[in-house]
Amino acid sequence: MRDTPIPITLEIRYASKTITGLLRHPRAFARVFGGAHSIDDFVQETYAKNPIALKRTHGFEIYLNPNDMGISPSIAVLGWYELRTTELFVEILRSGSTVVDVGANVGFFTFLAAGIVGPKGRVVSFEPEPSSFSLLARSLSRNKFSNVMLIPKSLSDVEGERTLYLSATDHKGMHSIVYDSGGPNISVPSVKLDTEAARLGLDHIDLLKIDAEGAEPEILVGAFELLSERRVSNLIFEWEHAENWLKNEGLVRRLFSTYDAFLVPRSLPFLPIKKVKDNLALADMFQNRFGTNLYLRLRNQKRMLRNGVE
Repeated sequence: MRDTPIPITLEIRYASKTITGLLRHPRAFARVFGGAHSIDDFVQETYAKNPIALKRTHGFEIYLNPNDMGISPSIAVLGWYELRTTELFVEILRSGSTVVDVGANVGFFTFLAAGIVGPKGRVVSFEPEPSSFSLLARSLSRNKFSNVMLIPKSLSDVEGERTLYLSATDHKGMHSIVYDSGGPNISVPSVKLDTEAARLGLDHIDLLKIDAEGAEPEILVGAFELLSERRVSNLIFEWEHAENWLKNEGLVRRLFSTYDAFLVPRSLPFLPIKKVKDNLALADMFQNRFGTNLYLRLRNQKRMLRNGVE
């Protein structure tokens, strides 16, 4: 089994698409070499001038939020959100896979997965924020995917109601049940993934993606049975908010005992994907300059790649 989870051919393909897409716009060339923040600034500026509400990409159409300066601009201008996460979805998934998308927002990864896994696969998408969920539902209706289930709930480690703190900025992907950024708040239903998996008959999850603005440890605690029984093959989640992970080091070490772990820069191609050493201090895993996801791959699994068996 390879240590590198993304093949170089896929990196070249998406790097080429990134550069080609940016070069369609005036003044873009210098931004390509300015790093992630420079590209993000350019994408936001471009979208602010032409905030389209519907984008066709990767074979599906997706409704965007013209008032959002976080996720929607990237999808509108580049055709994806989080380049390396997109690459991992394309590499990991195959026809018939089961995917759970936690914190789906407007649904880019939900519909990307739906197209790849096909009618024999299954995608379950959780999004508790009402306006984002409304856009999800509109996109699902427009694309007529029969393999997608949308659930307007928050996942955590408790059943009941939670307070969802809405973003106080124009980045509409910053809603959180953990952090209050000073915006309004609403009450949303909360469930454990273990409970929902049992209710929905999810015996196995090929890919669990979580983007929940600091609630990732709580969500993983709520998936204790699935994880301890090795019923989740791959996980991708945001590796930020060090204070939350440091309080949950036991959880992280349990995961590392059954999964190979990789630190993945979210947005830029060709930056090295670093395999996490077993004895690496947890605090040292946050010494990075770029937004980072953690990718976990179940050890001793026979990986079925889209182009064959590894």
